[in-house]
Amino acid sequence: MKPHLPVLFSTILVLGAAGVLPAGEAATPAPTAATPAHLKLAGAIHEALEANPGLKALAHRAAASERDAKATARSRWGELDAFFSYSRFNDSWIVRPMSEELFLKGGFSGLPWDRNQQHYGVTFQVPLYLGGKLSNGIKIASLESARTAALLEGTRWQIRFNAASLYTAAQTLDAVETALTDLERSLQKTKRRLDLMVDSGKRPEVDRLKVVEQLEDTRAQLESARADRVKVTALLLALMGRDPSQEISVDPLPCRVPESTMSQSELRKAVEASSPVRTATLAAEQSESGVKVATSSFIPKVVASGNYLQNAAPAIDNPLDTWQVSVGVVVPLFHGGSRFEALAAAKEKRSAAHEALTQAKLKAAAGLEDAMAAFRAAKAQLTAARARVAAGVEAARIEQLRYDTGAGTIEDLLRAQARGEAARAALAHAHGGVVTAGERINTIVETEAFQ
Repeated sequence: MKPHLPVLFSTILVLGAAGVLPAGEAATPAPTAATPAHLKLAGAIHEALEANPGLKALAHRAAASERDAKATARSRWGELDAFFSYSRFNDSWIVRPMSEELFLKGGFSGLPWDRNQQHYGVTFQVPLYLGGKLSNGIKIASLESARTAALLEGTRWQIRFNAASLYTAAQTLDAVETALTDLERSLQKTKRRLDLMVDSGKRPEVDRLKVVEQLEDTRAQLESARADRVKVTALLLALMGRDPSQEISVDPLPCRVPESTMSQSELRKAVEASSPVRTATLAAEQSESGVKVATSSFIPKVVASGNYLQNAAPAIDNPLDTWQVSVGVVVPLFHGGSRFEALAAAKEKRSAAHEALTQAKLKAAAGLEDAMAAFRAAKAQLTAARARVAAGVEAARIEQLRYDTGAGTIEDLLRAQARGEAARAALAHAHGGVVTAGERINTIVETEAFQ
């Protein structure tokens, strides 16, 4: 039976991926042509947070929402506009019928009016009371700004997790490649010894063929692991805004595994304040204000306005000043039933937003429980993998001695060697899984809970 090493771990890890670091912790300088650039985890995360195009686009959206909120808030101060108009009348007939009753000889048409007239000045209008429409509109805009900011914060944590998981995948694949390379060297050494023994007639040809078969299978797995390493590196570089064709080296997997700095109750409390829950909460608050805006359409509106004009014409020596100040009240009476439908729609949106909030809380809590279970399972796998490595190394040593003395078969030796190196690869997978599981919990609670 030929063992098959799980070299596609990186693909699973990447598919599972969807704290601002100090500015000083960045990648090392550009390498020479012969040496790949060395990248540290802190530098990878820092570059991803600084250079990721999707994150930059969301930051611009957050800035735009903040500006929109300020613009809506300033609308309460009213509007001041300049006014200018120029008119030419065909005759004075517009005022003639009325003026003929007031003046017997010609009426207003005989006064110094002109067919060419111009009016200019300023107008000002300020809302006094709009039934809550303006105040709730300002609140909605402010909540939208906060909601976009929460979405940006959550996306930053997701980008951080993507960078960390891809970096861990590269570390894991390096460890897998090392294990496969060691197995390949061991098989090559065994094959060279078998060549001599087969040529001298001490071993049958079939023993050499079995070693060759195992050697070729190991080389195929090694190439597959290298291909996965290239894919993971390209995804990581693209996330950082670099050229995906570059070659980079990474640190080996850390010796220690991450441990929690928070209790279970603290983690559950933290997830309730995470950005997905905050975003849903702000959306629910927006829906409440939306209902109030729809209700304001039934309430009378009060608006104050004023204007100051200069009225001039060629026939008038001095322009005439006119000004006006007024307060208007608009009482809504009938709009074809559209206001009732708009209010009903706003209430349905409010109900939907509250249900979405409940769903967001449940989803966040379930995600935390799943991540915690995955972390515990990963730690158990790591413990088992360490035991397998110790047993596999010892078994391979014993089988090598048995084969050298003629007490064992080539199949026993090959199986022992393959199990030993497979255990090393499984140990790398388990170690990377623990690191990734810890980063996933950090992303869910949006704090450095596992370090």
